[in-house]
Amino acid sequence: MRLRSTDNRLIEILEKQKQDLVVRVLKKHEEVEAGKEFTNTILASLSDLFLLLTNTFQLVQANQEFYRTLGYCSAKNSNLALKDLVGADECSSIRLALENGEFTDFETHFIDHSGRRIPVNLKGSTYTTESGRTLHMLIATDRSDFYAMMRRMHEAQEQLIHSVRLASLGEMAAGIGHELTQPLNAILLFSRNCLKVLHDPVTYKGMLEENLNIIIDRVNKASSIIRSLKSFGGKTVDETTAVNVNAILANILKFLQSQLALSEVEVELHLDTSLPHVPGQEVKLEQVFLNLIQNSIQAMGRTDQPRMTIRTFLQSQMDPETLQEKSYVGIMIQDNGEGISPDMQKKIFDPFFTTREVGTGMGLGLSIVDRIIRGLSGFIKVESPAGEGASFLVFLPPCPNPPGSA
Repeated sequence: MRLRSTDNRLIEILEKQKQDLVVRVLKKHEEVEAGKEFTNTILASLSDLFLLLTNTFQLVQANQEFYRTLGYCSAKNSNLALKDLVGADECSSIRLALENGEFTDFETHFIDHSGRRIPVNLKGSTYTTESGRTLHMLIATDRSDFYAMMRRMHEAQEQLIHSVRLASLGEMAAGIGHELTQPLNAILLFSRNCLKVLHDPVTYKGMLEENLNIIIDRVNKASSIIRSLKSFGGKTVDETTAVNVNAILANILKFLQSQLALSEVEVELHLDTSLPHVPGQEVKLEQVFLNLIQNSIQAMGRTDQPRMTIRTFLQSQMDPETLQEKSYVGIMIQDNGEGISPDMQKKIFDPFFTTREVGTGMGLGLSIVDRIIRGLSGFIKVESPAGEGASFLVFLPPCPNPPGSA
């Protein structure tokens, strides 16, 4: 009887332990399910693209934003791998980055279901679960809007540069008009001479031939002026190439010859013929040096004996970004004009800042000059000792493999 009572007691204890175990398992299951729901809620609220990958870079889990942006279906594309999304080469790069530890700011492209490339910025890290399973987590930020905005800004900048270029041509109208007046007057004069002797062309044959040859020469001269004007105003921006700064300066001075003559500016040229080429765009560098030279001409408007010095050289300078000494191609444009006060020197590269009278300029010249030079990995400085005019110094990095001396 006592043995039966002990057996019943033991059965009751075992039943109670069984019930407790079932309750604990159910609670644990509820916690796991609650954790999954919480995780899914967080992933669904992310505006970035979330990917969870196995150690072989097969897709395990992704959030709704991933499927919405790339157009994949979670049911149909259950076998997606990282190489399907970025390509084999980029997949190797990401794999190497993860092997080196957690990373941020990895620029790449995702390939959507239609094959379109979407620029993204990746952050990645690797986790090992309690069971020893290795998982890779990637968070991707869609950069399409950013790059679209940068393209629009670049297009606006190119339009602005072209507008300033045309404005510069307008400022040279007086010089161009003077240069065209001379051949036109010569054509008129020698044409009248020809008309006067038409009554006896045989007697005056030599003079007629001479006058007609002069007329042809003057017509060609006027045509060359117009062609250079159209070429200068209609050039488009090309891809970055190796550019000869000496040749650009010489062409601009030839183009401004009449304006310099009207302003009675004496020009001293000191060009280093051994200079390496610089990586850049000829049109943009023409705009830079044209603006700087025209500013110098205007700054010497009240100077009795205006003199401009243009010098090119190779010099070691500190890189403003890395603070390391590097070799630069230097271009100095110096005048003996009114100079620039220390307060003005701090503002002259600001957009819309101008020292001209209202209505005579937009104040975009030096701002664009600064932007173009910085876009070519260079920099510009101004020096203006009191009473000694002003010097603008442009520094551009030489080509890594220069094609030859300038």
